[in-house]
Amino acid sequence: MSAAKRRPRPESEQPPAPSRSQSLVPWGGERVDVDRFWAESWIDLLNRQRWLSKKLKLESSPWVVDQNSGLIQFERKDGALVTAPVQIIGAWNPRTSLFRWGWDHPMVVQRLRNDAERTRWFGDKHGLQELTVRSLKMDEQEAWQMTALAMKVNGSHGVYRAPTEGPVIFMTLGEPKVKKAR
Repeated sequence: MSAAKRRPRPESEQPPAPSRSQSLVPWGGERVDVDRFWAESWIDLLNRQRWLSKKLKLESSPWVVDQNSGLIQFERKDGALVTAPVQIIGAWNPRTSLFRWGWDHPMVVQRLRNDAERTRWFGDKHGLQELTVRSLKMDEQEAWQMTALAMKVNGSHGVYRAPTEGPVIFMTLGEPKVKKAR
């Protein structure tokens, strides 16, 4: 990934199953090699998304986020319900190409801003302006990269890209639970 792709300019074999291993430990406030951290976050995202897709089969499942409970729920075609803790990282508007961080979005309740806030803290600590400004002009690939970094910073299990009739919502997911249909 080029630096231009990774850091937009501000404007207004099967992977192992994720577990509470070292790879899911959130960033602890220490200084890191930022370029390596960015690269690792993208690899982690690809591996975790592949695993979640294979295990959970959510490709076309209807979803709903309950901001009061902090959970996302998917209803699979087989009737099973999948729930996971959720955090809203940001919203990317395909019409304007603007990504707005969840920590600044008026439609995001405080309890669902924590991962975005921690990512901003990471940006403050490492001098990464793209993580600390409210919105940035970028393409969807770059929005995925921001969310991948948030996933790694927070030790999340994966990411969900939620299409809406307006902006695309990028969220990090906690450990998913599957309740089989009866």
